[in-house]
Amino acid sequence: MKRNRICIFLLWILSLVGISCYGGSVSYGFFIMVTMIPVMSFLYLLCVKLRFSIYQKLEGKTFVSNHAIPYFFTLQNEEWFAFASVKVFFYSDFSTVVDLTDGEEYELLPGAGISRDTSLICRYRGTYRVGIRTVEITDFLRLFRLRYKNPEPLEVTILPYVATPSDLAGAQLSRILQREIPTGNTVPDVSVREYAAGDPRNRIHWTASAREQRLLVRRRAGEEQPNISIFLGTRRISDDPTVHLPVENRMLELALALSRFFLLQRIPVNAYHIEGTLQTVSVTGSESFELYYRRCSELAFDASYLDRLLFAAAKKRPEILGTRAAFFVLHEWSGEAEEFARTLNAGGVPVVVYLVTDTVSVSVDARSLPRTEILVVPPDANLAEVL
Repeated sequence: MKRNRICIFLLWILSLVGISCYGGSVSYGFFIMVTMIPVMSFLYLLCVKLRFSIYQKLEGKTFVSNHAIPYFFTLQNEEWFAFASVKVFFYSDFSTVVDLTDGEEYELLPGAGISRDTSLICRYRGTYRVGIRTVEITDFLRLFRLRYKNPEPLEVTILPYVATPSDLAGAQLSRILQREIPTGNTVPDVSVREYAAGDPRNRIHWTASAREQRLLVRRRAGEEQPNISIFLGTRRISDDPTVHLPVENRMLELALALSRFFLLQRIPVNAYHIEGTLQTVSVTGSESFELYYRRCSELAFDASYLDRLLFAAAKKRPEILGTRAAFFVLHEWSGEAEEFARTLNAGGVPVVVYLVTDTVSVSVDARSLPRTEILVVPPDANLAEVL
């Protein structure tokens, strides 16, 4: 393009020399022609911009991250003149169009069009634009290039993906699953629970059963009340979506994968996060898991939702000290997180910390935190490999 512009400029200078030295109709005609070439090329680009049509289509507006979405688009020339060079560029920060190259060049003859039936993959939870971002058009002589934004972009809402891990690599899972809660943190012997197949008949509490109209059995002293606690940090780390979206998406997917894993193990989960105040969701079955999934899908991270508020509020919940294990899903390892982990460890509660970051490597003092593990998870890591 630069070479073509230089050639036109040199021809224009030559036409001026011809007028100055020779004059005549030929010299003036040549001058007018060379002068009008760039003007006509630019006017041509304006006409293409005004008359060029883009059609895009997605089957719906709400999808799940990292799943292929059917995507169709057409570039159409409905005019009597050809479009010499058309390039399309896609939104690529958060999504990928399968089998299409960004900036691929097309030539559209009069009345012709280019159609592509492919798929699109969105990487992160959130609401953002996908598909064609900008269009670049060039004139026949390649003197000018005009790039402009697609006036009708597609906007989608992406929900977090729920992984179903078969194991929790690096989390010393056997120690967590086999842990017995000390007697002091359990319900007294006089308390009861619902009868389960295999319970001895001599443990049936007939008076309570008659009152409740269902079979109840006495709890034994020290009988374990299994549950897992998940603490999700909800502080927004940046106003730039390219920075905070990958981190938030990975944190939500980790929290959901952990709750899903223990649900399949038939171990109840209490999930905690800050959303103004401390929010708690108990995951004990498929319906409560769906509730937690909706809460995570709609959760809005905020710069004011500091981790210290999460742990300060959690300290006021005495039942947390009786949990089987605690999982922290955070972006950074803070003094408040370390202090809360130390409190849990002192009560015999193991702590597993997932730090979603690609810039920090953290180690813990085995003497002050004997039951704490920290696992660093890059925001764009494969979750199947992490878990």
